[in-house]
Amino acid sequence: MRLRLTTSASLIALLATPAFAQTSPPTDGDAIVVTAQKREQNLQDVPIAITAVSGQALRDQRIRTIDEIGTQVSNTQIYQDKGGSQPNWTIRGVSLFDFNVNNSPSTSIFIDDVYQPSTVLGAGGIFDLQRVEVLKGPQAGLYGRNSVGGAVQIISHEPKPGDTDGYVNVDYGSWNRYRIEAAQSLSLGENTAFRLSVLNDGSFGGGWQKSLAGGRKWGEPDRLAVRGLLRSEIGPLTAKLKVFYARDKSDTVLATASGAYSPTGPDFCDALLAGRLDQANCLTLAQSIDPSLAGAGAQSKDGKRVLSQGENRLNNEELSATLNLSADLGGVTITSITGLTRFDFGFAFDYDASQLNLGGWTEQAGLRNFNQELRIASSSSGAFRWQGGVVYTNYRFNEFKEFNWTDNPLLFDTFNPIFGVDYQDLFLDVTYNQKTRYWGIYGQFDYDITPELTFSGSVRYSDEKTTYRNGRTGFRKITSFPAPGGIDLIPVGDIDRDYKLGDHWTGSATLSYRPTDTATLYTTISRGYKSGGVPGGFPQTPEDTLPYGEEFVLNFEGGFKTEWLDRTLQVNGSVFYYDHDDIQAFTTLPSTLTPGQFAFRLTNIGNGYNFGAELEVVARPARGLRLAASVGYLKAKITDSDKVFFSLDNQVIPWEGQRLDYAPTWSGILSASYRAELSAGRSLTFAGDYNFRSRLRFGQTAVDEALRGVPGYGVANGRITLADESGWSLAVWGKNLFEKAYITDAGNDGVGSFYRT
Repeated sequence: MRLRLTTSASLIALLATPAFAQTSPPTDGDAIVVTAQKREQNLQDVPIAITAVSGQALRDQRIRTIDEIGTQVSNTQIYQDKGGSQPNWTIRGVSLFDFNVNNSPSTSIFIDDVYQPSTVLGAGGIFDLQRVEVLKGPQAGLYGRNSVGGAVQIISHEPKPGDTDGYVNVDYGSWNRYRIEAAQSLSLGENTAFRLSVLNDGSFGGGWQKSLAGGRKWGEPDRLAVRGLLRSEIGPLTAKLKVFYARDKSDTVLATASGAYSPTGPDFCDALLAGRLDQANCLTLAQSIDPSLAGAGAQSKDGKRVLSQGENRLNNEELSATLNLSADLGGVTITSITGLTRFDFGFAFDYDASQLNLGGWTEQAGLRNFNQELRIASSSSGAFRWQGGVVYTNYRFNEFKEFNWTDNPLLFDTFNPIFGVDYQDLFLDVTYNQKTRYWGIYGQFDYDITPELTFSGSVRYSDEKTTYRNGRTGFRKITSFPAPGGIDLIPVGDIDRDYKLGDHWTGSATLSYRPTDTATLYTTISRGYKSGGVPGGFPQTPEDTLPYGEEFVLNFEGGFKTEWLDRTLQVNGSVFYYDHDDIQAFTTLPSTLTPGQFAFRLTNIGNGYNFGAELEVVARPARGLRLAASVGYLKAKITDSDKVFFSLDNQVIPWEGQRLDYAPTWSGILSASYRAELSAGRSLTFAGDYNFRSRLRFGQTAVDEALRGVPGYGVANGRITLADESGWSLAVWGKNLFEKAYITDAGNDGVGSFYRT
């Protein structure tokens, strides 16, 4: 089980320049400006289902990581694999069912207009932001590839000439954790400004988890990030240069081992076959190998005490730069965005979650990304507005990863008679290089048929090619193999693969109607795709690296955005239906090399649909009081597939009729805040929120549900803040106030061990 996470802490926020500090929230009814369509618009006027979270709200609610942003958006989940090293966005049930680093998310992530091609790239930089925008539904017209689920824009706080604002936030809380976030703007003349932002997230010692195998504490954050942003306005030209550096050597979550085996034999225990976990009486794989080891029942339900050896850790480092040049030529604006990213990814994760080395994974990857966009746009006035652009991306990736099975006799006893070696000396290694080249050309227009009725259209042509080179898998020795450097036991070596995009056109058509200045009605049809590619896992045969094709979503959606009672009540809603084709997922396929055998690989499993609705309500019934609710309903199902998969108890299950993974039927968030004005220019704010989701189902058998099912849960958070108009504030806050133990993910190492996080 993952977290019985209780984080209560105090915050001191000191504004560096009180004259510019604004501790009060925006005036009730103030418009929120977003750039979801590459131009500034009032949030309520944009005919897209979109949620925007301001930088101030991120700080107030202590949203520190990318996965916490997902708790603020209905029908949106962010799941973390490998203990929290790779956030996976799932919007309206459209998800990436692959946690290999070489794959791209199904929701496109942009940081200051630069596309992030891997799940590991969108996790950093959640500090000193202007806002985060989450767009739901396919956005391939303006945002391009891999926006089949939606798009996320992370926008840094920009300085402006003349600004000298800044702040320092210091948090200290449970388990001796601290977080220091600071930013300062400097005016460098009449037309130039610079902003420096710094984040340090760490601990004075003592993680929230304890490894029963090693006795040490685990779960300490260790992050450092620095951002410098220079902005200069020279006549019609605005230039913005951002340089970002980050490193992350944090401990990640230790998984909790699941008891699955009978004490009297190698089979699953009776409780598991009946569909329930019995941690006290069912054995882990490690305990079935060595009965003297502690069993699953020694662990705590809240995940604070686990059997795992405690090796889960990140070793990430990023250096990136972005240059944004924009020239206003009077009626036409030309923008150039250039992005360079160098990211080195490293992590270790104990997949078997036990005292033995039955499934330890280590990985090192180098990611290099170059992105160039050139855009031209008309002015925002007039009945006809247009924009268009070209995009080029060159993404290079190399990876080495290793699976440690050195204590697993169930796997390696089969090799011992052949080679006469001790199974305790074997590792499985994978290496390969990958390169993706993409270019696209797009255009969008808005035409006001009448002052109230607007038709919008977008189209994009894309061309993409991925090459997979020098793929190799093999076992190597530590000490016992007589051959220097080990010997390949699996015939997978020097594999080269190529993937090329087969369907190049995407876009959207939208009709929006504004009967009043406080209401927008819209209907839209949009089409997006998730790129195909080459699987990046642990191939056991050459066919495990065969390319898979694109995944497509055709979206039919209608929605409304309204304001009532002098803009003190806001009600937004949407209904959508997705025609979801060529869904990508791991599955079992008959081997083309060995008749009668099966291969397990990423492929396109079939077609389905996603149907759902969302409702968001924000009310300000009295001065200082804000109430909000956001609820999403979702049904996502595979309706046409000739593929099957094996359940954990080896039953053959057809994909047809299955619900999509990571698609809870219900999800949402409730929140309330009240700000009371005190004397002497001070205020006291009480705030709380509750986010929830319903159960996730994986597979159809009782064993699958017991080992992989994720029960629904809800988490309550709260804070009390005392603020002074001079610029300082003091807060006490807590997350998971009722200490709810909940699961975020469940899985297995593929060779007999099961875990939950």
